[in-house]
Amino acid sequence: MGRADREKEIQKLHELFSGLEMAVLADYRGMSVEALTTFRSKLRKVDARFRVVKNTLSIRAVDGTPLEVLKGHFLGPVAVLYSRSDPVGPAKVLVDFMKTNERIQPKVGVLSGRLISLDEVKQLAELPDRDTLLAKALASMNAPATNFVRTLAEVPGSFVRVLDAIRRNKEAA
Repeated sequence: MGRADREKEIQKLHELFSGLEMAVLADYRGMSVEALTTFRSKLRKVDARFRVVKNTLSIRAVDGTPLEVLKGHFLGPVAVLYSRSDPVGPAKVLVDFMKTNERIQPKVGVLSGRLISLDEVKQLAELPDRDTLLAKALASMNAPATNFVRTLAEVPGSFVRVLDAIRRNKEAA
C-alpha cells in the first residue's frame, strides 16, 4: 500500500469515525468466516456494522472524532463494531452473540465520545431499544390529553345515565 493509498484510507476511516454514535473495539481472532458473516448480518438488521481495521491507519484516523478516546486501544487484531444511530441494538446483538461464540472478545467502547467498559456495553444491551423508548415517551406525553378527553366525555355520559335511571324509576312506580 503506497503513501497515497494510505492517506485515502485514513481519510475514509476519518469520515466513517466522525459520525459515529457508538463503537466497540473487539478482538475477533479465531472466528470462522461463517460466524463473522452471521454476526455481520445480525448487525445489519439493527443498522450497525463490524469492520476489521488496520491499527496504524485507525490511530491516525481517529483524531478529531468521537473515537479519539480509543486511540491507545488499537492493539493486536482489532475490529470495530459501530453504529451511527441507536446504540442499544448493536449492544444487544453483541452481547447475544457473545453467548454462543466466545471467540469474539470486546475490549472497550465509546458512546457519544465517552469511553465505556464491557460492563457498560452489557448494561446498554439491557435497555429497551430506541423505538420502545420513543413509544413510552409518546404515551407519557399523550396520557394527559387522553385523560382530559375521557373526563369531558364522561360528563354527558353521566348525565344520560342519570336520566335513564330516573326514567326507570318512574316506569317502575
